[in-house]
Amino acid sequence: MNAAAFAPIAGTGIETVTGWLPGYARQIDDGSYPALDSTLGTHLAAMEHVVHESESLGVSAELPRFFQAVAGRAAADGHGGSGYAAMIEQFRKPAGTRS
Repeated sequence: MNAAAFAPIAGTGIETVTGWLPGYARQIDDGSYPALDSTLGTHLAAMEHVVHESESLGVSAELPRFFQAVAGRAAADGHGGSGYAAMIEQFRKPAGTRS
């Protein structure tokens, strides 16, 4: 697929994510991450699928692996049952303290 053909698809995806931002911002400000759509544990399973499919197709899995690693650390820190926004806690840690 060429970039011009992909642009409208990417735009739709960005609009979808933009719609989630106000809710995620409230969760982050409150420090409470309810699993309104699914848990971080469920998202991890989907991320594993994206990594596997990317590798199977010969597409770089670098970005999906990054998200998977951050989500995995958040789950290991006790947020496996929390919502997606709980990953922000990994970025609140002082540099050098992330595992």
